[in-house]
Amino acid sequence: MLRQKLEQDFISLLKSLKLEDWKKKVNEERTIKDVVAHMIGWEKEDVKIIRETWKTKETPWFMKTEDYDGFNKKYIEYYKKYTSNQLIEELEKYQKEVQKEIDKIGVDNLQKYSKLFHWLFNESDTSHYAEHLREIKNAI
Repeated sequence: MLRQKLEQDFISLLKSLKLEDWKKKVNEERTIKDVVAHMIGWEKEDVKIIRETWKTKETPWFMKTEDYDGFNKKYIEYYKKYTSNQLIEELEKYQKEVQKEIDKIGVDNLQKYSKLFHWLFNESDTSHYAEHLREIKNAI
């Protein structure tokens, strides 16, 4: 699955960064560290969303809005004092949790409900990981 490849590429890039790189801006508002904190938040949330959506078959909350600022700010603030190594560990931990949820239900089962779970299988260069991978590469 491309998702796993992108996750691995993302982690590899993070592990290659120098300490000072984490403070580099990817845009006017966010540093690389902020982007990683925000990604951890989404992985953490994905674990819950996969479970809830599978159980209820209702559209996940994030597909009903375009406003993610509050959600993103919450995790950027939460992980503010974490070191780069701690952030990488957290991200890897939640990536594994997401994969466990996918494995519990089964890829084939999730794909039967593609309208609800398409975001798990976005294999394009517009996926969440691909987008932030590009941002970080451009910043460094």
